[in-house]
Amino acid sequence: MNDDIKQKFEMIYEKESDAIFRFCLFRVSDREQALDITQETFLRLWKNLSEQKEIQSERAFIFSVARNLVIDWYRKKKSVSFEDLSTDEEGYDPSDGMTLNHLELKADGRLLVDKINELPETYRQPVYLRYVEDLSPPEIGEILGITANAASVRINRGIEELRNKLS
Repeated sequence: MNDDIKQKFEMIYEKESDAIFRFCLFRVSDREQALDITQETFLRLWKNLSEQKEIQSERAFIFSVARNLVIDWYRKKKSVSFEDLSTDEEGYDPSDGMTLNHLELKADGRLLVDKINELPETYRQPVYLRYVEDLSPPEIGEILGITANAASVRINRGIEELRNKLS
């Protein structure tokens, strides 16, 4: 049975670890802290799997755990501000082969992340989870503790606010 648990854990880790790391990085804006939270998230998954606790949706479970760990981190830090996802202090280096088109896409992505960060919390998480992590409304609802319909409404309203901010 232990091999089955190990195999299941490895499969989930391989499939979801990058998404959980991005989610944490988006929320805490600190690479090392995001790595720590990601590690703790998967430790808790391992613990639940090894104790043979029933998990309905592994993806929703680990996103919920990561979300709660981020909230706990902010409580400990006593700060609720979100910084930019990343700052590119290196600047443009023509020798790295990065095309102008790639730079424009990167700048557009940063602008979009900045605008998502400006959304009210009610819309910020659902929009991020839907369009950055590609989760479905039912999965988002499970992570946030709301119905799938409420998640869809928040996503749509968040997109409408994003459109207003971008125009």
